[in-house]
Amino acid sequence: MQAVGISHRGKVRPNNEDSYLIDGDDNLAVFAVADGMGGHAAGEVASSLALTAVQNYLAKQKTVLLSAAAASQDLSPLLQAMLANANETVLHASRQQAEYAGMGTTLTLLISLAGQRWLAHIGDSRAYLLRNGQLIHITEDHTLVSQLVKTGQIREEERDGHPQRNVLTRALGTDDVADFDLIPLNFEQDDLLLLCSDGLYGMLSNEEIKSIIEQKKEPAVILQELVAAANDKGGIDNITVVLVYNF
Repeated sequence: MQAVGISHRGKVRPNNEDSYLIDGDDNLAVFAVADGMGGHAAGEVASSLALTAVQNYLAKQKTVLLSAAAASQDLSPLLQAMLANANETVLHASRQQAEYAGMGTTLTLLISLAGQRWLAHIGDSRAYLLRNGQLIHITEDHTLVSQLVKTGQIREEERDGHPQRNVLTRALGTDDVADFDLIPLNFEQDDLLLLCSDGLYGMLSNEEIKSIIEQKKEPAVILQELVAAANDKGGIDNITVVLVYNF
């Protein structure tokens, strides 16, 4: 598996609170996008701390993780421990320094471990899978508006214009326990996996995203075109994208 990433401030925000991570080798690799929140530079701190915590955990636990994968053990407890460590890292920092109080971050992450692939997700960043010409949104937005849609209180077409569309119901680093979705992923030859912050999909429709990423262009060029398209539509938020591919 290979990947490219890009992060852009956008056209409105004064700073970039997003972070992304691409790290590892053929045996153990991680790809992630985090969209921080909080006053001043706290969002940037939260997203960076979360990804650094994940990176450090994997480096320390690599042998344990690979042994568990080789023995076909259930990896979810180990992955939950990794995510809990990241949550504690951000939460501790927010409680230690007043200027970071209340900070947190989304996290959407793919881990590839000895042939197994898992998605971990919290917040409203997204993972999309492009397979056989179809773009599939494979994560769930942890937002108030998504809950309202699920319970039938508003219609799907009311989602984008809702005044509370950016209110998160789950985030990393805001509570003692972070409730992540863990999703095993079957990644096939020629699949494309797109991880992105809401600065991308908030500006572009799924069809617009699909039309760009299915072009027969270099992955780095595709990312530049995605950012340019989001900025052309207003660029009202930070834009971060990681594209994972296997061809």
